Amino acid sequence: MIDTYGRMEQSNPSDQQCLIDPNPDVVGVGIRVSLYVLALSYHIFTYVFNSAELSGAIESSLGVTGLALFLTAVITTARQSLGLFHALCVFHLLGIVGLSAQPRGRYPGGVVRRVVFMAFYVVVMTGSLAYLIYVFATAPTFGDQAECNDTTVYVLFGVDIPATSPGLRWTLVAGLALLLLGFGIWLLFVTCIAVDALFGRKVPSDVFGAQQANPGDGGNRPPPYQLISYLAGTIYLAVMLELTIQRNALAPGLEEWSFGQILAMTMLIGPLIELASLLLGRIDGGGHDQQLVQLSRMP
Repeated sequence: MIDTYGRMEQSNPSDQQCLIDPNPDVVGVGIRVSLYVLALSYHIFTYVFNSAELSGAIESSLGVTGLALFLTAVITTARQSLGLFHALCVFHLLGIVGLSAQPRGRYPGGVVRRVVFMAFYVVVMTGSLAYLIYVFATAPTFGDQAECNDTTVYVLFGVDIPATSPGLRWTLVAGLALLLLGFGIWLLFVTCIAVDALFGRKVPSDVFGAQQANPGDGGNRPPPYQLISYLAGTIYLAVMLELTIQRNALAPGLEEWSFGQILAMTMLIGPLIELASLLLGRIDGGGHDQQLVQLSRMP
């Protein structure tokens, strides 16, 4: 029998099936569709249109959405309201969208600005790696539905693997720990360079993340093999996430549209406006606009 919460009663362990709370604000249809569209369009449009404005708009939406998703996962974990299944989904979604909140404007370069944003990236990257290590290290008891963790599956290359499997967990922990170690070594190197800068020594221009051209700048179109590899990685993560959702026992309600899903879909508005502006500008013809710009600069 099923109780009022959609879970099987504890009185019959042999027939028990633990249903996972779907939590549409984390893995709802609207959130997944928005992130898939943004990630795939970023790689494709960067190659096809080679537009810095369009690529910047999509990258900004991706980075802010990924940052919001990560903060949501951390806050709900601290409140003991996020389950292992949802943490696995967040792991895949962060791999698709990444974490970023860099400015899009072309501002004068300076060591102070670069150091400030680098410190922000250090906190975000260290925090995300440490959080994922914590999730996999404590997988058997993680979250508010620890009783469902033993039946939660993680799909890897189409194969169902128990999410609490020691081999899977500690392999991922080791891989993430190596990334964190490498990141720490890089951070130590940058800190030494920063100390040299404080004493007035010459510092390479790209050490503190000097502002580089956007992927959509003219002449910076990525090579085809890079486009194919990015698309393949994004599609793989998306397919494995969808299989993970299908192969776990979720309670009804995942299809419900909540505020979080609607907000995620609105993140498509900015890139759509940039895309429409780009296409309409090409229809109108860029020659006339270029002449107006040149006339406006005449004394």
